[in-house]
Amino acid sequence: MLFSLFMALFLIGTIYYVLGVGDAVIYRRIMQDSADAGAHAASVMGAKGMNLHALLNVVMAVTAGILLVIRSVEVLLEIILSVLYGLAASIIFAPKAVPLIGVLTPVESTVENVGDTVEQFVRVAHDALDAAHHAIQHGYPLLAQVRAVDAMAFQDAYDPPVAAGFVVPLLGPRLPNGGRGLPIEKDDVGTLCDRAADGLSNRLSSVSSKVPKWLLRFLGGVVSRALRLGKRRTCADGVVESPRRVITTRTDGTLVWLGHEEFQYRAYGIGRSAHESHWRHGENGIRMAQGGNNDGRSSTRDAHVVGRIGFAQSEYYFDGVEHNSEWLWKQRWRARLRRFRISRGWIPRGILSACSSARGRGSLDSLTGLCDVARDFSINAVSAH
Repeated sequence: MLFSLFMALFLIGTIYYVLGVGDAVIYRRIMQDSADAGAHAASVMGAKGMNLHALLNVVMAVTAGILLVIRSVEVLLEIILSVLYGLAASIIFAPKAVPLIGVLTPVESTVENVGDTVEQFVRVAHDALDAAHHAIQHGYPLLAQVRAVDAMAFQDAYDPPVAAGFVVPLLGPRLPNGGRGLPIEKDDVGTLCDRAADGLSNRLSSVSSKVPKWLLRFLGGVVSRALRLGKRRTCADGVVESPRRVITTRTDGTLVWLGHEEFQYRAYGIGRSAHESHWRHGENGIRMAQGGNNDGRSSTRDAHVVGRIGFAQSEYYFDGVEHNSEWLWKQRWRARLRRFRISRGWIPRGILSACSSARGRGSLDSLTGLCDVARDFSINAVSAH
């Protein structure tokens, strides 16, 4: 009887202990899942913001291209009229040139009036597109924060035990020109007009015809000249606004590339106390199995407290091999989870200097060990998935 009673108590304690450990494992897994969901949700919003910037750039180029075509036709008509006026000065070609001048002059005037009307529309449209660029750049990091908090703390799948959460950077990365937001900056206005003109030139060069090559080269030269002059008129006097590009350098002058912190989010999920809701049953069972009273503390309880924070990291990236000048002209931005890593730049300099001074001193061995732990946690990749 004594032996059976001892075994029964031992088995009951073991069952309670397994129950508590199982609760701790499930608790930690849900915390990790919530952090993963929050980090990925934030990066998805970042990728959507970058794709919207690319869409706005394309719309800017299309509207500028429409005005460019009209201005180029206007310039082409001016060139033709100039040639006809020269021919009208000669006795031989005057009978042919004068009627053509009478026909093309009102056409050129009509094209000019249409160009002026389209120019006013393009001015208004580009002002609105530029404002949309600004709103997306500074608004989508806030939406990423809201979406991440919603994914972590307001979804039934993670609540309980998740109580709150957030992602960093809170308002997006620091920008070279000041402030925070998505990692983009204004590009040169000439880039927009060059893209519109190059697109039209490529279309014209790909046209197949039975016309002699010398005539095609001549017409191509005339059209190219008209496009250059039309581009000059289109991009002058603030008619069009600047497109956006991905930032190339930080404030300290270092280069920015995919995979850098400017394109990453780190999520931190905060869980409720292990004594709340159904989690308290496993906790009480562990204390009973270990022979502790209601006020006692156990190692598993401490593990519960540490496990109340979930870490995850994600990034948004351009899914392509093109040069970074093409990243905001194609909607290929995607999001993905990454291994959790805290940058060395996040560690205060005072701690780093104290760790350096502790090396080689026997009286500071404990501090050296603590520094090693901080170094391993901050520099080495810690798998969070």
